[in-house]
Amino acid sequence: MESSGRSGSRVVSHEDAMFRDICELLELDPESVEYLVIEDFEDVDYMMFEEFDELEPEEAWKPEQRIIEIYYTDGSREEIEIELDSEIDEMLKRFLG
Repeated sequence: MESSGRSGSRVVSHEDAMFRDICELLELDPESVEYLVIEDFEDVDYMMFEEFDELEPEEAWKPEQRIIEIYYTDGSREEIEIELDSEIDEMLKRFLG
């Protein structure tokens, strides 16, 4: 699995063993998807943003959704949002290790 140029994201393509499983989980046709870009919050340091620096640790903002960008073989692109800690999100975390 490769990391994309964007911090805090992972690219999953046909070469990755979990590609078909992730497509099925998201109810996508793996034959029509070229690759997916999945936000990986564990690699993101939210304290680097100024507005977060002023918050108390117990008030720190935490994301509620994970964004997945889907790049199709026909050149189109779509974004879907997955609720964090939902069943789908937990399965994604298992696939991504």
